[in-house]
Amino acid sequence: MEEQFNFNDYPIGNHLEEISNSLKNSPNHCLILTAETGAGKSTVLPLWLLQQFKGSIIMTEPRRLAVLGVANRLSEELNQECGKTIGYKIHLENKISAETRMEIVTEGILVRNLQNDPALEKYNLVILDEFHERSVNTDLALAFIKEAMELRDDLFLIVMSATIDTKKLSDYLGNETPVLKIPGRLFPVDVVYDEKSDVSKAVIKELDLTKKGNILAFLPGISDIRSCEEELLQELKNSDVELHILHSSVSLEQQKRALKENGRRKVILSSAIAETSLTVPGVTVVIDSGKSRVNRINISTGMENLVTEVESEFSAEQRKGRAGRLEAGKCVRLWNKFDLRKKDFEPEILRCDLTELVLECAERGIYNFDTIQWLDCPSKNAWKSAADLLILFKFLKDDGHISEKGKAALNLGISPRLAAIVLDGKANNFDYGPLFLKYSNYSDSSLEVQKKVLADLENRLKKIDFSLFRNLCEKYENPEFLILSGFLDRLAVRLSSQKNEKYEYQFYSGRKAILVKDNHRENKWICAPEVLSGESEAKIFDFEEIPEELILKYLENKTEVKQISYFENGKLEKSEKVLFGKIELKSKKIPVSKEDYKEAWINEIKEKGFAVLPMSEKTDRFITRVKFYFQQQNKVFDEKEISEKCDEWLAPFINDTILNPDNVYDALYWYLNGSEIDEKIPVVLKLTNGSKCKVSYSLQNSPVDKTKLVIRPVIEIIIQRIFGVFETPEIFGMKVLLKLLSPASRPLQITDDLKGFWNGAWIEICKEMKGRYPKHNWDYKQFKEPD
Repeated sequence: MEEQFNFNDYPIGNHLEEISNSLKNSPNHCLILTAETGAGKSTVLPLWLLQQFKGSIIMTEPRRLAVLGVANRLSEELNQECGKTIGYKIHLENKISAETRMEIVTEGILVRNLQNDPALEKYNLVILDEFHERSVNTDLALAFIKEAMELRDDLFLIVMSATIDTKKLSDYLGNETPVLKIPGRLFPVDVVYDEKSDVSKAVIKELDLTKKGNILAFLPGISDIRSCEEELLQELKNSDVELHILHSSVSLEQQKRALKENGRRKVILSSAIAETSLTVPGVTVVIDSGKSRVNRINISTGMENLVTEVESEFSAEQRKGRAGRLEAGKCVRLWNKFDLRKKDFEPEILRCDLTELVLECAERGIYNFDTIQWLDCPSKNAWKSAADLLILFKFLKDDGHISEKGKAALNLGISPRLAAIVLDGKANNFDYGPLFLKYSNYSDSSLEVQKKVLADLENRLKKIDFSLFRNLCEKYENPEFLILSGFLDRLAVRLSSQKNEKYEYQFYSGRKAILVKDNHRENKWICAPEVLSGESEAKIFDFEEIPEELILKYLENKTEVKQISYFENGKLEKSEKVLFGKIELKSKKIPVSKEDYKEAWINEIKEKGFAVLPMSEKTDRFITRVKFYFQQQNKVFDEKEISEKCDEWLAPFINDTILNPDNVYDALYWYLNGSEIDEKIPVVLKLTNGSKCKVSYSLQNSPVDKTKLVIRPVIEIIIQRIFGVFETPEIFGMKVLLKLLSPASRPLQITDDLKGFWNGAWIEICKEMKGRYPKHNWDYKQFKEPD
């Protein structure tokens, strides 16, 4: 280490000894470190740890650009070229040499290292930086590292973040895990709220107000960024201000240019990519739209839905901090100061496609999501949906074990869908390049980068022995079919007639979608890789046309024949159908029998869910209580999953041709263990004064996060009946919401803090009530059953 580097120049400098000692003395070799902006955790601490640990260190950053930034900055501090003591590795770039002792990598690269070396024998220390971003690969890497640490007693782990739920993480790693919080160095940032402006107007306004420093503007997604870019290009065409974009969809070269200082003033339009981990130079003004673009998977269809949501409190603070790194700054927030926001977004593993995660787990010998410890356990349905897709690709066997084709897919370093296209393309001697590039992250990259990507793929393919799995590769007569290798579940048939202006299609999953482009064509069959699930109907943004005569021939060996009972206009019907997934290729009606009634109901409920069940108010109230029971245990009450199992719980309660609300209630009460619900989630509660009162359960604002709705127990009660009760009653860990009424049953107060109510609001309320109802008892400490 060069002597000129002074650790004490940074806020973290005074804590370095404590950090290294805490880590070395940690009973489980783990340390959780939270550090405020500007503390130096990503740039100073790694250099210190190089001195404290003799072996190799691997450190993750959530984005490729952040990897490059951190690796180059650390190398500069050592007065070395990157690739010596400090090196990095990202997709298509490797700056690691025999001299390298610290590797900066993306989380995906770390997962690959863990697959190739489950015990991480090469390294003595793992650092997970910016852990709060919580990508799927972050959670996967953490789970694998935890397993690796059980195999070794000389492997250490630091989890670092600006802020994080340290208790939850400590419980996961082990309660003995030390937790340290390090102050940062942030210049004051003046926060201004301007709900009437949009981003482009706010940028122009700030360029006029502030004559120096760069402006960083946060927008939800690329469409919003491009729209704003178009507006600003007109406004800035005669100025010397540079306009740049930071988004994962633009090339790495463009992102690098945005972050490179060149003496000119810049306006940088960014997604959430610049919230943390990236150092955006010279920023003195941040403009925050207050929104984020979030990817959520629709498990039932396997389609993702990009939704614009209000950003969390945490994100807002991180964005603000970008303006105070170098000097006093300004943050313009384009919303009302009193708008409510979530504390934070849930991690990606709970809301995104798990296909790659499931394949990685299968490679490691994990075939069930609950056979590995997760910080946040993924949805069982999401796991199954991903596994089903991988079986369709023949990457997994029917028992969930990985196939040789699946192993080859992982070695390509690309998404499973694209890997399926590349492997089948190579097996058929087709040119897979154009199709791969079209649906990869490199579609907008320069020709030079695209050539580099394809050359890397070819080198990886040369190392793969196709003889081990050639029988698993699809055999195509026509290159047009190659799109089906990666998107067979996106094969769709047109439902609407050619005269209908609405171009509606049905997918393998049964989900329907409409085309949103103007270039509608007449083909009946399409494969649509780019589909957004939507709330009411899915939307197709891009598709490949497939001739009908060719696709029908291709599907001949992929169909199944089923006899299906169903209701049509209230009448029981039965058909024999030739199906590809839920796509109906042929159908003919056949005679029905009395026994088909039960099957028709089961099919109806599996397809349409609870909505078709004959429900009574009694059943609705029971289900709400069950949902509260699940909620309080941090479990999800999955109506879809229960509906899909209706042949287990409902079928025995269907008598001949009768299904009424009483049958449904009895079935659900039995299946959901109603006696336990009655015991733990009562409908009548006995108060400490002996009074009994009815409890209802309904959606209310969460007592913890007012932006969220949760089910809460609610009691409406005349106030005299609660006299003598001094603490708020609780049901299954949640305080009851008390709606206190006057003797005439008019509202007086709503509270879940009875003690505070008696000592506060009650004093004035009591004075008023005594005047209105002088003959009633008003001594709240003495309970008398009111007349």
